[in-house]
Amino acid sequence: MGLKLKFTQDQLRQLRSTQRAKLDETGQPVVSGAKGWATLVPNTEGKAWRFLDGNDGAPGGFGVYVGKTKATYEVQRRINGRVMRFAIGDTREISLEDAHLRAHRLLVESKQKDAHPRVVQRDDLSTQSIRRLTVNGAIQLYHDMLARRARPATDSTLKMLRNSMARLARPEVGLGHVAIKDLNEEQVLKAFAATRLSAALQSNRLNDATKLYMKGVQRVELTDDELRKLGVHSEAMRERVRAAGVSAAEQTFATAFRAVRYVLEKEARQAKSAGRAPLLVGNDFQVLWEEGKMRDGKQLHEYYQKARVRNPLGQEDNTLGQSIEYLWGRRSAQRGQNESGVYYLLTTLFLGARRNETAQLAWYDRVPEDQRQSVSWVWLDGMDSKAKREGKPAVNPTTKKPGPQVFFAKTKNRRDHNMPLGPFSVRLIQHRFERRLPPGDLRARWVYPARSQKAKEGHYKDSKAIMKGLGKQLPVEFGPTPHDLRRTLGRYAGKLQIPDRITSRLFNHLPPRAEDEDEGSKSSRRYQEPEWYELQEALHRVEQLMASSAPSFYNELKPVDWPLLPAVARK
Repeated sequence: MGLKLKFTQDQLRQLRSTQRAKLDETGQPVVSGAKGWATLVPNTEGKAWRFLDGNDGAPGGFGVYVGKTKATYEVQRRINGRVMRFAIGDTREISLEDAHLRAHRLLVESKQKDAHPRVVQRDDLSTQSIRRLTVNGAIQLYHDMLARRARPATDSTLKMLRNSMARLARPEVGLGHVAIKDLNEEQVLKAFAATRLSAALQSNRLNDATKLYMKGVQRVELTDDELRKLGVHSEAMRERVRAAGVSAAEQTFATAFRAVRYVLEKEARQAKSAGRAPLLVGNDFQVLWEEGKMRDGKQLHEYYQKARVRNPLGQEDNTLGQSIEYLWGRRSAQRGQNESGVYYLLTTLFLGARRNETAQLAWYDRVPEDQRQSVSWVWLDGMDSKAKREGKPAVNPTTKKPGPQVFFAKTKNRRDHNMPLGPFSVRLIQHRFERRLPPGDLRARWVYPARSQKAKEGHYKDSKAIMKGLGKQLPVEFGPTPHDLRRTLGRYAGKLQIPDRITSRLFNHLPPRAEDEDEGSKSSRRYQEPEWYELQEALHRVEQLMASSAPSFYNELKPVDWPLLPAVARK
């Protein structure tokens, strides 16, 4: 790249390998004009070529690669002892002045970070791309950053970002394609309302009559009179109807706010390095908080109470006993097709687990050894044949902890969670172990396999039908959700006054953020981590209390040395 040439900005935009610089007999470029612009002639061979930029302000090694379809600014320099070549950008999109500034900054940052300019450049934004950057473009940049950082975001977080882009791209919302520089607060408020209505109309929690009425009046927050005419009479149901779509809208626009904030901060740093004013200033999504459209923690708590969203099963109304008896009776329904789902829900109840955590459980002995730290699994004593032969307590080879246990990998809070199994959890999972699929089946690794071999994920996933049937059996306005099964374990741990540090450990909850010194430091809370035997004892007591609410279930699965409970006549 020894040839040094000067071209105008128009020439640079039009450069292609069909032309080349004209050279005289000595091999020097032929120039024209006072500033010495290079002259172009046809390039009959059509081969790509490159040259060094002779304009003032060009960093050392800065030039242009001329290809068949475009020309690209590039730099070849020795950086910290290594010769590196890297592209700056298309000559059609970036001005020569901006390309010089960008190259200067990349060279400085590459030396400082001792990294290839491509690494520094990966998150860079050109001035042209900033001017054209849309709301969804910002979310995509935010998504890509979260996906590739040292500690990547979880799959659920990345999926949430993609869902947000899909909602903003809906025709009735129409905000995804709007350039950030052209955005205003009125557009944001209008799009928020449109997103909320769109989400409500697609919600499976509203009946068709309510959706049709909302579509007609183009709003979600209906009056008491309107709701009465639609057959909604309870206060809790009114709260639920009025809140339709709001969570989706809040999630979508909180995502957009964070993404735009990320771009603003990044572009401000670039502007500082380039010695120019930022091209983007102000985050219009802030207006949603100023106008009170986004609920805070207190408002959410009030909504949960009024709408009775959280409904753990209980003892006083016998909802727990009825639920266990109903599920236990369904295991042989429809010629056994519900069996996997029934055991899945009962295990979720006694583990106090999230529904996806239980669904993704695999058999420990069917998980490759190098995956046992990254895949959720169940371990039973029967998997250790040597310990069984020698009459010794079985110890899991991975955790080095004794007895039946479960391991949840990368849970919602990004932590792994290992806990023992209580007596009823063991019996439920033992049943699945005795009937597990042969190794040749594609679903063989899963504790709760899907009905069909063609199922994409291979494991059981959808319990809506069983949960809907359960809701009809209970004397409650709103049927329980799978997460209510998880909450039930917490309620019964409270009845037995299990210490909070143990209950939090069973649920894999992070300790609260200390707001005052009396709550103790993070280090001292770590010292209070329950021992394995404490977790075993707690689960033993909680499971016994929960199972005793359903005598027939209890009597069938209880340990041999426990006394029978008197049967309760069915109504």
